[in-house]
Amino acid sequence: MPTSPIERRELAAEPILFIRRRVSRAGLAQAIGECLGAIFAHAQKQGLALAGQPFTRYPSASPGLLTAEIGFRLAAPGSGEGEIEAGFLAAGEAAVAIHEGGYDDLGETYAALERWMGAEGVRPRGAPWEVYLTDPAEHPNPADWRTEVFWPFAGA
Repeated sequence: MPTSPIERRELAAEPILFIRRRVSRAGLAQAIGECLGAIFAHAQKQGLALAGQPFTRYPSASPGLLTAEIGFRLAAPGSGEGEIEAGFLAAGEAAVAIHEGGYDDLGETYAALERWMGAEGVRPRGAPWEVYLTDPAEHPNPADWRTEVFWPFAGA
């Protein structure tokens, strides 16, 4: 399995800018590219410092479509404009794992996180998100990609 050992991590709230899109799984990569470009341009225009790699948070999913919140963490809270929204990544405990490899296999990492939460006696709290540690433009081989997956939880 292309997943690192799962760890429990206490997270601080992090300010973000994001765009919410309802997309098919097949259209997700294109949506991520479009949204990140728009947010990057907005942040530059507003003088907002980005803090870290891009992320995608998934508030809901159905068999055909995902609701994806695509964005960047900020060094300090900022404001959005138009479809760009300001918000926060959740504070609190989260299960965290590093997925190694292509995005097509990310479901395995989410399944491992769900099993871990069940074994730990905790339940999901809020939407999970992915942080893209590797830029596919710089590393075109999916075997080299690393994605950090966060899933907030409550209980125990």
